[in-house]
Amino acid sequence: MTTDFVPQLRHRQAAWQGFDRITEVQASPDPDVRWWQTDYRSRCGTGCCYAGQVALAAGGQWLVHIRDRQMSIDGTPVTKAGSWSVPYSIWQYMLATDNDPAHLVRHVRGKRVIHVSHRAAHLIGIDPDAEHHDDGGLFESDNTREDLEKLITKQVGPRP
Repeated sequence: MTTDFVPQLRHRQAAWQGFDRITEVQASPDPDVRWWQTDYRSRCGTGCCYAGQVALAAGGQWLVHIRDRQMSIDGTPVTKAGSWSVPYSIWQYMLATDNDPAHLVRHVRGKRVIHVSHRAAHLIGIDPDAEHHDDGGLFESDNTREDLEKLITKQVGPRP
């Protein structure tokens, strides 16, 4: 077994676990559980794109809690001014782990955080500094489940 095999397998497993979460969500009989690829976490606080599903499958925890369209961090409301404390929207951040790329970690209210797309890209073994949202990228909001299946196979590898 080569030394590259284990990380590559781990990346493929993470990629496909995120995909499987989407399949599970789509099959849910609960009308409040949806895969909102284009309405990321804003409608109900539960829906998220493929990047979110990858990060959640790996145990990721959101910085911001969303309930009834209200955002809070540790029970304290997020103000409009506070929502611009990091690049992108603050509700797209997860609590950082020691395994996250240090140069992509930010600080919010004394917490180490990372953007969900950077976490997901790192987990599946693609460059977290590259843009993965545009023109057919893995995290593009227009992707369908079928698009994702093809993209994962091409960019990360076939299902292990």
